[in-house]
Amino acid sequence: MDDETHPRLRVIVADDDAFTTSLVADGLRSEGFEVVTAGTVDEAWRLVRTTDPHALVSDLNFGAGVTGAHLLARVHAEAPWVGLVVLTSHLSPELAVPNPADIPDDVVYLVKSRLKAVGELAGAVRRAIGGESLTTVEPDADTVTITAAQAEVLRLLASGVSTRAVAEHRGTSVRAAETMLARLYTALGIDDDVDSNPRVAAVQMWQQGRITVR
Repeated sequence: MDDETHPRLRVIVADDDAFTTSLVADGLRSEGFEVVTAGTVDEAWRLVRTTDPHALVSDLNFGAGVTGAHLLARVHAEAPWVGLVVLTSHLSPELAVPNPADIPDDVVYLVKSRLKAVGELAGAVRRAIGGESLTTVEPDADTVTITAAQAEVLRLLASGVSTRAVAEHRGTSVRAAETMLARLYTALGIDDDVDSNPRVAAVQMWQQGRITVR
């Protein structure tokens, strides 16, 4: 039984997907944690400041604007006693955010599709609180590997930008961007012909967490 001598560990769960947030929070509560949730980076940071958590479980991609990597870096700098867990859809952070280098080294990195039981997540939270880290996820036989530059382009596609916008972001011509997209589709094993929609297929693979970055 929880009492003042043995208080429950406090965890913040931050994700912009309400279903994921609810699922993760309920799972951790079933494992005995005290959980509060946030749907934005700003809300998560406010909770860090006001609830004195033992751990933060955060997604990386919060849509346009401030990323989960920013949040993790700020918590690491200003509240280094808080254990950090990344819970993302992507095997490599380069596929989730444009600033993966901001993610601190002392995080436990988890991929949503790889979790088989809530006990695995609870164990990861406890390891993070104890100061352990795990920053790499081993690919499996179905994983496709692409370059960091291709990962950047794939993130842009997933955000819905046009080929011209990809070219402008990369500082290249539209023709060069088209070539880059064609090479990305080849790397992903996707047919690029008049009867297919390689952009949609590429984004589906991105969503499914089947890609890693070398």
